[in-house]
Amino acid sequence: MASSSLTEGISYPNLVGLSVALGFSYVLCTAIYRLYFHPLAKFPGPFWARISTFPSWWHTRFGDRHLWLYSLQEKYGPEFRYRPDGVLINTPSAFKKVFGPTGNVKKSDYYKGWPRHVNAINTWSATNVDQHARKRRVMNYAFSEAAMRSAEVFLHSNIDRWLELLGQVPKGQDGDWSESLNMCDWMNWLVFDILGDLCFGKCFDMKESNSDLRHIPEMMVTFLELLHPICYSPWNWLWVWAKPRGLDRLIEIASPPAVTNWGNFVATCLASRTKDQEETERLEKPEGEARKDFFYWLFKAVDPETGEKGYDLHELFGECEMLTIAGSDTTSVVLTAAFFYLARNPAIQEKLARELRSTFSSLDEIKTGTTIMSCKYLTAFIQEAMRMTPPVSAEPSRVALPGGTTVGGHYIPEGNLVSVGMYCLNYNKDHFPEPFKFRPERWIAVDREDYNEGSSPDSVALAESSFFPFSFGARGCVGKNLAWIEMRLVLAKAVYMFQFRQDPTNNLGGGEKNGRPGRQNPDQYQLWDMFVANRKGPIVQLKKRE
Repeated sequence: MASSSLTEGISYPNLVGLSVALGFSYVLCTAIYRLYFHPLAKFPGPFWARISTFPSWWHTRFGDRHLWLYSLQEKYGPEFRYRPDGVLINTPSAFKKVFGPTGNVKKSDYYKGWPRHVNAINTWSATNVDQHARKRRVMNYAFSEAAMRSAEVFLHSNIDRWLELLGQVPKGQDGDWSESLNMCDWMNWLVFDILGDLCFGKCFDMKESNSDLRHIPEMMVTFLELLHPICYSPWNWLWVWAKPRGLDRLIEIASPPAVTNWGNFVATCLASRTKDQEETERLEKPEGEARKDFFYWLFKAVDPETGEKGYDLHELFGECEMLTIAGSDTTSVVLTAAFFYLARNPAIQEKLARELRSTFSSLDEIKTGTTIMSCKYLTAFIQEAMRMTPPVSAEPSRVALPGGTTVGGHYIPEGNLVSVGMYCLNYNKDHFPEPFKFRPERWIAVDREDYNEGSSPDSVALAESSFFPFSFGARGCVGKNLAWIEMRLVLAKAVYMFQFRQDPTNNLGGGEKNGRPGRQNPDQYQLWDMFVANRKGPIVQLKKRE
């Protein structure tokens, strides 16, 4: 009775006022703790970013988080706090520590938001260290030396047909140069066709003018643009918690068309390839008749530690989807940027063409091996394209494991985020002088006073030690060797056969002088963060070399 009397004595307005006061007190105390008493409080950073994850998410939502992080580096130096529980330490030594064997970190819960369901976790999205180690051991089988040799035939067939179609683009108004074309689209079609051949057992033929699949790359971009901000949002924990508790099924029902169509497309392709492989196994066809694409190697892969079959069908599908997204987007980003810089730098383009023309006497001679590896300027050109256009431009999210970790002399307690911003590292002027200038010569060491043809050995060594385009350690890109083969072949064959120039009336892909901060350089290829980078253009014209 007494308790009831006390409750009746508190009016509704007083309850509201008490709730507001308690809420305000909680927010105030949390802000004070995060600003002054949090284990990461000693790191500088923007006021709002130190007390809330909202600023970082906001820039993720609009695709410019890499530019925001770079602006923080310019203001605070290479070590700063970009969210209450996260710091970036943008130094080469920090990268090696965080991503190396002694990092004592794992992928954060950001990655848990991506898989469609619990059986769709792949090598990229696995956050459990032991689970990832097993998947990676098996994945290595598909990228063995034998697998790389068998993959080359698929690369050449697609690249050669792509070049043939480029040569059929009608002439423009001036008679010598072709009509303008969007190299972003053409590169997407080529790379997707290659990945289709390698992962799904058939070329998608997106590069053909009558293709009805050319919408697939844009559909995948829409998928990434939808999911990336969700996984990086302040409420990702709720998303991750709810997914195995019924949210997955609701997503399947209510997914936007882009998500549904992409999932259906992958499932259909993989079901068809699985049926073909199972038929090959059943009929016991001779080894020489087998189609040795990535699916073949993954289907036959075993765990080298246990001797057991590497992937079940659910895992196999997840890995093939991952290879398609990761392989197509990352390689396509760099190659598209390469044509952006080719078209805007005629002297660099001609220097590259001279090297290729003096090394190879015909297009058919351009193959993998020691000859193409000896083309120093080609290698330097690709390195510079990767530096200026990192496919993962923001930070790969990592969280400290029990016991914490020490990075750059700073102790990071368990549960806090620590990483390195790739765009920040690649544009650090202390490691890469004139970072916004496209200069392949920065990667070529010459022992003389005149550095027009290269750079000092010390400068090249510094650049090499600060450059991690394929990550590092156990999480390093498993497809690194394939990516190098693909980029070398595409660029070497294209530049050997054609000249490229920018459409003089269209600067798509470059910055605008009146654009937002970080997007004002017309000679820099622009990226939009959606974990892997989105981009537009360039618009180029071409003509065959004499």
